[in-house]
Amino acid sequence: MYKILTILIITFSHTVLGQSPKVLLSINPSRADVGETFTITVKSDIQGDLEVDNKPSSFVPGYDVMNGMKQDINSTTGKVTTYYYLSQTGSIRKSGKYTIGPAFIKQGNKVYRSNTVDITIGDKIKMIDSEAKSKQIKERAFGIIQTNKKTFYEGEPVFMVAKIYSHFEPTHLSNYRSYSIDGIIKKQSVNNSQHITIKRENLNQFNLYAFEYDKNIVFPPGIGEFKVAGYTLNLHRGPEDYHIISNQTVFEVLPLPGSPPEDFIGGVGEFQMIRSIDARTMTQGDVFKMEILVKGVGNLQNITPPKPVLPKGLSVYGDPIIVDNYSYNSHGTEGSISYEYNIQVNSFGEIKIPATTISYFDPTNKKYYTLSSPIEKIHVDKDESYFTQESQQTQKLKSNTIEELPYATILSKLKVIEKETEVFGSPLFFVGIFSSFFIAFIFLLIRRKRGAITDQKAFNDNAKNNALNSSLNSIELAINKKDDEAFFIGIENTLIKAFKIKFDFKGERILNKSEIYDHLSDLNKIDLLDSIKHLFITADQFRFGITSSTESKQTLYDQLNDILIKMKE
Repeated sequence: MYKILTILIITFSHTVLGQSPKVLLSINPSRADVGETFTITVKSDIQGDLEVDNKPSSFVPGYDVMNGMKQDINSTTGKVTTYYYLSQTGSIRKSGKYTIGPAFIKQGNKVYRSNTVDITIGDKIKMIDSEAKSKQIKERAFGIIQTNKKTFYEGEPVFMVAKIYSHFEPTHLSNYRSYSIDGIIKKQSVNNSQHITIKRENLNQFNLYAFEYDKNIVFPPGIGEFKVAGYTLNLHRGPEDYHIISNQTVFEVLPLPGSPPEDFIGGVGEFQMIRSIDARTMTQGDVFKMEILVKGVGNLQNITPPKPVLPKGLSVYGDPIIVDNYSYNSHGTEGSISYEYNIQVNSFGEIKIPATTISYFDPTNKKYYTLSSPIEKIHVDKDESYFTQESQQTQKLKSNTIEELPYATILSKLKVIEKETEVFGSPLFFVGIFSSFFIAFIFLLIRRKRGAITDQKAFNDNAKNNALNSSLNSIELAINKKDDEAFFIGIENTLIKAFKIKFDFKGERILNKSEIYDHLSDLNKIDLLDSIKHLFITADQFRFGITSSTESKQTLYDQLNDILIKMKE
C-alpha cells in the first residue's frame, strides 16, 4: 500500500494535564471533484511527531498549511480542553472513494492513533463556455463565463465560473467585480472559490494561460431565460496590468415535468432519508421524538419538511426542530437536514407507525423518485389516570353547557318554590346554606393541594424522562452525522443523568465514574455495576484508541438502552 507521510513536530510548550490523549482526523469537504482542493485537519490534545497515513498516490499536497491552538468548552460539564491542530490543503487527480488515515502522534515511547476519514472524488464537471469570439482570442487577455449546462430544471443548482485567458503568464489580479444575474439571484460561493491554479490550454489553435475564479452555485427563482452580465478585473504581469471586460451569457430554466407526487418535498437532485424514533415502549400520555434525516446533494436548503403519517391516537404538537448540516460545492448544496418531531401517545396497546415517504426529482434521469422508511411498531401501556385532550375538552364542554328547559317546566319549578315551607328565608336557612359552602370550600382546597402535589410530581417525572429522551435523540443524531465527539460525550452524560434520576441525586453537580461505582457497590447492585463499567470502558477504548465505526457506535448505543431499561426495574 502506497503511503505518503506528512511529518510535523508540534512546537507548543504548553503542557496539557488531566486530559486523556486523543487524536481526531477530519476532511472538509467530504466530497470534491478531481483537482479540487480540500483540507485535511488533525486535532489533538497532546504534543509530538505527527504522521498522516494512507494518502493515495494521486494526492497532490497544497501550499496552505496552518497550525495553532484552540480551547473547547463542554457546555454540560464546563470543562475546558486545550487542542492543537494542523491543517493542510491538497487535491486528488483521480476520481474514486478514498480512506485517509489514521493519523499517528508519537510522544516519547507511546504512539496515539486517530480515526480514519472517507472522501469521495468525483469526475471534474464539464463546463460550457460562452462563445469566445476570434477578436477576443487575439487580445492579450480576455474573460468568459462558464456554466455546467445551458438548460436546467426548476430548482436545479447552476454552477458558474469566471474563466480568464491570457497570452502572458499572470502574476495576480485586482479590482475584480463579479458577474450578476437577472432577478437579483443570490450566489453561494463554493469551497476555495478564489483559489487560483494557472494551467496551459489550447483554444482555437492558440496555446494560452488559463485559470478559473469566482466559483458560485446559484438557484434561479422561477422559470424562463436568465441573462448573466459580465465581470471586470485588472490582470497583472508584474507592474503591468490589463483591464478585462468579460462577455455575457444566457441560460434557461424549465418547469418540472408532469405533476409532482403529493409527498414531493421540492427536492431536485439526489437524496436519501433515514427515520428513527427514540423509544419503543412507553406509557399512555408519554411523548417520544421522531427524527427524519434527509441527506443528499442538489437544492437541499430549499426542501420542505417531510410530513409524518400517524395513526389514530398519535398526535404531533409544535413545529419540528430543524438542524442544518450542509455546505455548497460544485454540485449544489450537499449534506443533511434533520427534522425532529415531538409526538404524544394518546391511545394504548400495540401501535403500528406507517412509513414516512418523500419524493424528489432527479434532473439527470428526468424523473421523480419516492423514498420510504420502514414500518415500525411501538408498545404503549395503558394509564388509567390518563385522560386524552379530546376527552378533557368534551368534559369541559359539557360542564359549560346550559341545559334548556321547556317553559312549562320552568313555571312548575317556580310554583314549587312558592309552596316551600317557612324555613326558606329564616336564620336556620342561611346557617345551613353558609355551612354547606364552607365545607365545600375546605374540601376543594384540600383536593387542590393534593392535586398540585400530584401534578408537580408528574411534571418533574415527565421533565426527567424528556431530558433522557432528548439525550438519546442527540446520540442517534451524532451517529447519523458521524460526530464522534458528540456521540461519546452523549453516552457518558446520558448514563450519568439516568443514574441521578434512578437514585435521586439532588443538585447540579456532575457525578464522576468512581462515585457511581461506589454507590452501586454499596447497594450490592453488582450486575448493574458490571454493565455500566463495561460501557464506560468500551466507550473510552473507542474514543481514545480503537477506531470506531457506525456499527460499533450502534452497539454502544444498544448497550446504553439495555442499562436504562435495567435502571427502570
